Amino acid sequence: MNDFGALCLITSFSLLLFSIVQTSYGIFRNDPQGIELGRYTLMTNFGVVLLAFAVLVVQLVRTDLSNYYVAMHSSEHLPLFYKMTSVWSGSSGSLLFWNLLLSFFTFLVLWQTRQLVNDRVPVMNLSLAVLACFFSFLAIFFPDAQPFREFQPAAAAGRGLNPLLQHWAMIIHPPILYVGYVSFAIPFSIATSALITGQLSENWFRFVRRWSIFSWFFLGTGILLGSKWAYEELGWGGYWAWDPVENASLMPWLLSTAFLHSMIIQERRGMLKFWNMLLIILAFHFCLLGTWITRSGVLEGPHSFSKSTIGTPFIIYIGISFFVYCGFLIYRRKELSPERNLEAMTSKEGSFLLNNFLLVIATLSILLGVFSPLLYGREFKAPWFNSWGVPSGILLLLLMGSAPLLAWRKGADKIFFATLFKPLIAGVLGAAAYIFYYSRNYSISDYSLGDVLGEVYSVLTVGLGIFTLAGIAQEYHRGIAARRISYPKEGYFTAGIRMLLKNKRRYGGYLVHLSMVILFVGLAGNAFKQNTSVKFFYFLELPRANEVVYTSQDTAVLGDYVIAASSLKIKPIVNGDPNEGVNHRNVIVTHEATFEVKRQLKDFVTMVTERRFYPQISHLSGDFETHIPTSEPAIASTPKEDLYVQLGAIEHADLSDENPDLPRLFMSYFFTRDPDLKSEQYLHFPRQIVANLEVWINPMVKFIWAGSLLFFLSGLLILLPIGENRP
Repeated sequence: MNDFGALCLITSFSLLLFSIVQTSYGIFRNDPQGIELGRYTLMTNFGVVLLAFAVLVVQLVRTDLSNYYVAMHSSEHLPLFYKMTSVWSGSSGSLLFWNLLLSFFTFLVLWQTRQLVNDRVPVMNLSLAVLACFFSFLAIFFPDAQPFREFQPAAAAGRGLNPLLQHWAMIIHPPILYVGYVSFAIPFSIATSALITGQLSENWFRFVRRWSIFSWFFLGTGILLGSKWAYEELGWGGYWAWDPVENASLMPWLLSTAFLHSMIIQERRGMLKFWNMLLIILAFHFCLLGTWITRSGVLEGPHSFSKSTIGTPFIIYIGISFFVYCGFLIYRRKELSPERNLEAMTSKEGSFLLNNFLLVIATLSILLGVFSPLLYGREFKAPWFNSWGVPSGILLLLLMGSAPLLAWRKGADKIFFATLFKPLIAGVLGAAAYIFYYSRNYSISDYSLGDVLGEVYSVLTVGLGIFTLAGIAQEYHRGIAARRISYPKEGYFTAGIRMLLKNKRRYGGYLVHLSMVILFVGLAGNAFKQNTSVKFFYFLELPRANEVVYTSQDTAVLGDYVIAASSLKIKPIVNGDPNEGVNHRNVIVTHEATFEVKRQLKDFVTMVTERRFYPQISHLSGDFETHIPTSEPAIASTPKEDLYVQLGAIEHADLSDENPDLPRLFMSYFFTRDPDLKSEQYLHFPRQIVANLEVWINPMVKFIWAGSLLFFLSGLLILLPIGENRP
């Protein structure tokens, strides 16, 4: 099957070259038949890439160990859905998935434009064909991008899927993120085809807007899902670490957010034409840059791939593409001059312009932080990002709340009492109520400058969030009241729903703003986050079947919580179907610690946290090599806060030497069948151990997940053709 899969990719590359030649010939000779033949060939490419993708999925499901990618990223003991999703767990598989999505979206846009006859469409086709051809080129000529490399002779065993990726969010997070990355090629190609041909009339806007919202929505949803995965799987008590790969996805999302806002100004006022074209060029190339960061191996993160040979051709392609399109942008600069000038800085268009400025500056700052190891020889950590990111976020929240309340062309002073006054009062009162609330409910550490600043930022965030919320409520009320004048028989709630569905761009956008407000309020809780590390002493109990059990009577106190250790079990988990047999390849060793928690001296919850040790198997011999540890935190969640605990390292009781290798000891004990030998193996376990427990109290985290859910639902509402009057 490797040969057939490789043949599919060679066929794809050949088809794309043919499409490029035919489309180019048709454009230069004004030959409709050449253009049409190039279009049909480009559409056919989707079927060929889909076939190649299907071949790789079948190989993964069958655990075809003659395929190098399968041997490195799958195993016979993986559950079926993890076998299938491992198709995007490695570099070459994920690039094939990237190629599949690109060919699919290209097929869709070519089908949508099949009735259009103008000079822009062939240039759009050519742009997409060149991009797709580059990815097929990588898959053929660079080993790290080849999903059908043979492993000869066939591997003895598969190394398996990275244990960190064996989580529900990682099944859907990467493809959703990829959809956002890849689909931005469509609005980019539409906009730049107008730029190249000089046909810059505004009728391309609707097409670009729909695709841009689609890309922005999936990119944002993928980022939020990734935060959920990081919170539940990595065991470090947080959801955003300013990791290079996290930043790689955030940068194009920020730029696409700026583009979606500034498009409104171009539509309404005929301004920012040059700027908008620059934004969409930047956003697309930052999508490519994010893909490069993940796969080049230049920068490391928990979900990036190892060093590869595709880094150099990839960055060369990005650089050439960026400068070529920027060259066309400069060439057309006179045709992109604004129709009107900015009349008031505090007008609606002025606030949008400032919003754009902040988003672009934030993107460039993140870019500087991402490449700090290469530029400065040291990596900029989270405190550096937070030092400017938090105040920038607060300013963006202010603009988010004020922009809908401002007027076109008029300054804020002229409409202050009409639209801004009541939400501003609500924000001030809300901030005061929040100060009263947190002073009674959250622990405040001994003051330092950082603590005071954190509290100030938290109060400002909540106050501005309530200001924004009040402004949204005011806008909804005014819209409903205006509608009920025209439709007096409609009830208040019915009028609100129909108003939302008939004008989703405006009122659906307000819902997205509301989701961001809720998310920002959740982030404000970080000012009162608490963290500590506790050591518990455990004593070995008598043998129990295939478990090694330690018990403890130690307790620890953090805030309102009393955490009492009870047991720590070392036991096996069979990865896959136990009926197929148990061996060193499919047994996961887990350290399972149980804690009884009291809150304000009342029984609260029983928490179970684990450290799992997955076997790493040699693909050459099939023998056990080592264990890969992963974290399985326990989270007790309430509307007020999360209690988050994670079992850490286990040490000898005297803390004097190297930590005991309990997983390896357990494997020897577990696979010993002779009772006498088994008893002897049990004596090798230390009589006393010390287990480290990391404990976090994370206030208001539920707001983050509530905001994430609302972002998804409101974005989906805007995207779906519900309630719209379509021609």
